[in-house]
Amino acid sequence: MRSRNENNDISVHAIAGTRVVILGLNLMQKDDESGDSSPSATLSAMLSGLTVAEDANGADRAASESSLPEKNGQPPSHDMLVGFAIDRRDISSGKSTSLNFDGRPIQKFHYGDYTVEPGHQYEYSVRRMIKAPSRSRYSFFSRPKYVAVGSPLVVTVTTEDPSTAKHGVYFNRGAAGSQAYAEKFGEFRKWHRVNKYGTPHWTSTINPLTIPDPAKKKEACAWLSRGLEEALLEFISQAKDSSWQLRVTAYEFTHKEVIHAFAAAVERGVDVKIIHHVKGSHRPKTRYNDVVKDKDGKVVKEWVPDKTTSDTQRAIDAVGFQSLDHARIWHHDTFIERHTSSIMHNKFIILLRDGKPVQVWTGSTNFTESAFYGQSNVGHIVRDEGIAQQYLTYWNKLALDPPGRSKRHSGSSHDEEDAVPMDEINEQLQPDPAGAQPHDSITVFFSPRKTSDLLNWYADRMGDAADSVHFTAAFGVSQPLARVLNQDGKLSNEVGVRRSPRIARRIKTDDKLLRYILLDSQPSEHSSEKSRASAEKKGKGNDYCDYFDFKKLNSNRIAYGAVLSGRKEEVEDAAPSSERSEALTGLSTFVDFVHTKFMMIDALTVNPTIITGSANFSIASTEQNDENMLVIQGDTAVADVYFTEFMRLFDHFFSRDKRNESLGKGSKSPRAWIDVVEDDSWMKPFFDPS
Repeated sequence: MRSRNENNDISVHAIAGTRVVILGLNLMQKDDESGDSSPSATLSAMLSGLTVAEDANGADRAASESSLPEKNGQPPSHDMLVGFAIDRRDISSGKSTSLNFDGRPIQKFHYGDYTVEPGHQYEYSVRRMIKAPSRSRYSFFSRPKYVAVGSPLVVTVTTEDPSTAKHGVYFNRGAAGSQAYAEKFGEFRKWHRVNKYGTPHWTSTINPLTIPDPAKKKEACAWLSRGLEEALLEFISQAKDSSWQLRVTAYEFTHKEVIHAFAAAVERGVDVKIIHHVKGSHRPKTRYNDVVKDKDGKVVKEWVPDKTTSDTQRAIDAVGFQSLDHARIWHHDTFIERHTSSIMHNKFIILLRDGKPVQVWTGSTNFTESAFYGQSNVGHIVRDEGIAQQYLTYWNKLALDPPGRSKRHSGSSHDEEDAVPMDEINEQLQPDPAGAQPHDSITVFFSPRKTSDLLNWYADRMGDAADSVHFTAAFGVSQPLARVLNQDGKLSNEVGVRRSPRIARRIKTDDKLLRYILLDSQPSEHSSEKSRASAEKKGKGNDYCDYFDFKKLNSNRIAYGAVLSGRKEEVEDAAPSSERSEALTGLSTFVDFVHTKFMMIDALTVNPTIITGSANFSIASTEQNDENMLVIQGDTAVADVYFTEFMRLFDHFFSRDKRNESLGKGSKSPRAWIDVVEDDSWMKPFFDPS
């Protein structure tokens, strides 16, 4: 839901998702005599209009009778705008909460409230804050350092309820490495020596699964899951008896709670069928460390499953049943192996009643502990029979385990009897699109496909953006998308929330397209050089570009996964009180931070595009893997959920990137990470391009 309000001084644009409300704040522009209304040109005028003058509606005069005279035409320092005061009221309960931590002013033009609940109506009141005068009626008793002044600007929103809407979107916390997690569960921190990427080092983790206190363990898991695990288990539990069916695809399948939920469904009489990834390789057979040979002296080879396959099989075998019949159904009738694709990367569930598909669960969430309690993930329910039917048609084809690619594309030696490969099937189910999708539509795309045209179509949508792009990339940025990101954006006539500079920081005085990219990790210069050299060898060096090219454009705002890294002298000692040492859960072995795969085009307009699913916007995910993607056009409610969650994660990591960068440069600033700037200089970077 979106809501706006403004008065003579400030404006507020609120966007409500399910568990996040984003407030875009702005100072009202006042045209000067030249007619120039750009923020950088009118900053002084706006500041002078936001000091202690009495509001037009007769609100209290902030500085009272103790106001000091102006000096050199500027208002006295304690009258300057030092930030905002924001209060929230839950309309149903009447409970009011101040969002100003420890009474400090909020010194940003984009504020995220991450403590709301789904399906609630909230009222936000925004006021200006100044330093409290030394002798005024505001300081007789508690002597606050900062005071709110002027009439409150009120805006009301209702958060989305994912349990009833056509689209139910659930994000986990995805930010285990946070001050809050360290504060809540830091007593269970453990140090480990790890050897990730060949470099041994010490790291600490707070693994929720090893917390000895059952109540604390449950609390930590719930805090990290943030409703994602609960929503998935609730989705499965809808299948209550033998009149229901579940059709599932699983890449990683090791999370005990999810596996037990499927097993419980089998015990209820539900018809459960699960296609899962099975890959491996033939290796020399060994016995007592010696290679086994046949009677002719040839090396005997045996098939060895990859780690994903072996982990899944162990998890399946570990399930026990009271009934032997149910145990036999589980082991002999439930699981279908998918061998012939590059990777069976899907993770979706189709819910059917009496053979009729009614809902589908999809998204980026593997069925693992790390997916719920570690890296960021999304689960997306579509309560639409037509969409569910498309998934079922695809599932039925996939269950036959046909080749992923036709021979002319894959070079495969498969000799299946005229088996139609999945790339042909998928393009029959949904041909490659041409141009933007119709307004108020949902389109499903399945992979693998014959060509990378679908990936190029995603790049075209990004290139057509008029207002904004928000994009998550767990495994880097593919070349078609990187080339778009390496171009300047189009001029935009849209204003909207992006005028709040921290949501979309203004590049110049004109309104330009802005693109936000959220990566799992900071790209490596060494890897970039190798990839560039490889492209040059193939004669494609002029077309190659990557993070180190497009990061130079001011229109691209980039964040990557990180935790706060303290100064060197803080490694052995306790971190300062304003910054707790952050730790991950240790559950993720490859992707630590960002595992979502979604893109939003013009998210804040009336016709947003949301692309979400299991595919990583790569050549492999388009041409080789079994994948599924939703393209949702024109649904502002869905866009609001994805936008607010994106900005929650982007802000979380961007602030850590900048803090770590400053520490890496040897910053010895005495000002702590969250200290308040005592004058109005905190605003200037938002309005002055220099």
